Amino acid sequence: MADAKSTLELVAATVQVLSVVSGVVISVLSFNSTRQKEAEARALEAAKPFHDLRRSVYQRTIKAAATVANPDGHTAAEVAKARQDFRELYVAELAMVEDAQVEGAMVAFARTVDPKLIDLTPSQLAALKLAHALGASYTSQASLKP
Repeated sequence: MADAKSTLELVAATVQVLSVVSGVVISVLSFNSTRQKEAEARALEAAKPFHDLRRSVYQRTIKAAATVANPDGHTAAEVAKARQDFRELYVAELAMVEDAQVEGAMVAFARTVDPKLIDLTPSQLAALKLAHALGASYTSQASLKP
């Protein structure tokens, strides 16, 4: 009988230890999951200004592209302004926020509607490189973990 009692006590003690260990493991996993979700939320919040700027620049770019691509129904002055806006966006603001796919599409569009749009002066090329560098710097800074 003494052996049965000690076996029962041993099983009970083992169950207690396993329960405590399981509780600690679950608590640690829950804590880590919460911290990870908070970090993801902070990263999304940090990237929001960049995404808002990107959306705004994309909207202005597509408006200029639509006018350039569809000159009928627009005055010559509107088309000329749209071409100027398109080039300025391409050389600076858009270059800061665009990804590689958008950059390729911009070049292809310009080649189709007016190849002179991508014939850049040295100062325009320097502005384009600066905008790319600023965009790369911004996105790498926004992705840093606090």
